[in-house]
Amino acid sequence: MYAEQYPGRYHPPHTLFIKIEKLLINHGAFSVKGVRNQQIRQNNINDDVELQVLAYIRLNPRSSVRHVGREVGISFGLVHKILKKHKLHPYKPELVQHLRPTDPDRRLNFIAWLLVQIDTQPLFLNQILWTDESKFTNNGVINKQNNRLWSDVNPHWAVDSRHQTVWGTNVWCGLIGGKLLGPYFYEENLNARRYLAFLTNVLPLMLENLPLATRQTLYFQHDGAPAHNAHIVRDHLNRVYEGKWFGTYGPIEWPARSPDITPLDFFLWGHLKTIVYADPPVNLAVLKNKIVVACNNLTENQIMSATNRGCLQRFQLCVENHGANFEQFI
Repeated sequence: MYAEQYPGRYHPPHTLFIKIEKLLINHGAFSVKGVRNQQIRQNNINDDVELQVLAYIRLNPRSSVRHVGREVGISFGLVHKILKKHKLHPYKPELVQHLRPTDPDRRLNFIAWLLVQIDTQPLFLNQILWTDESKFTNNGVINKQNNRLWSDVNPHWAVDSRHQTVWGTNVWCGLIGGKLLGPYFYEENLNARRYLAFLTNVLPLMLENLPLATRQTLYFQHDGAPAHNAHIVRDHLNRVYEGKWFGTYGPIEWPARSPDITPLDFFLWGHLKTIVYADPPVNLAVLKNKIVVACNNLTENQIMSATNRGCLQRFQLCVENHGANFEQFI
């Protein structure tokens, strides 16, 4: 009768009513938990209940409020109220780069060298050309926290993700002082030959947009990607930068597994992808255009904040944590 009278409404299965009937017959309530919750609510939240919740959280700090409520016998709302009263907050884990046993010392050695340079040349960080590559695809990460659609009814809004047909592009960018070089797009996987061609034919044209004084004092940085470590690439960098470059086998040793002290990793790529994927691109041309626009809209202050204040903050935190991971403390 209900289905006939209200054809457009949700129709619960008949098994639900059978379950409710059994609960009412056996317990006199719609749920066993409801009986316990009602009893405790009648007695209000007394000190014993608070102590039980706090003790359970102390022993099981990763438990959800719903799980604590089930164990103690109160609603998760009351658990949340108790935790809030005692100023306890839920914290999410920070995903950090795995470090090998020898990595902390290498990170400390590199930062110690940098801090000495900064001590003698306060603007030394403005001389470093930080570089990196990243891949952008149609399966990029959609940040649901930054996407909202306000409506008086549920529009059942969906965004395609995890496409079976994947397309995308690789992007190179560089940051120096308050300027961004790039983006430079390449479709193939990066190998030593392609990377050398970029360093030889493309990067010099980008550098012409920098003041002569900047080019003359420039230090080149790249990480330990396989293409970066090839002999032909290292020979080229030695000829062009004459000892003023950072790399795994460079004259200034770059510490492996250190994206947390690289401004493109800790700032640029995340910033660009948040903008690019806010409205997912429908094809490769749109994807590239969105990357270019996002790069062009970066301000000098934003870049300087990453390459100067951001780097210094992270160098200091790395030292304070003896070369270990530190981003969980930011």
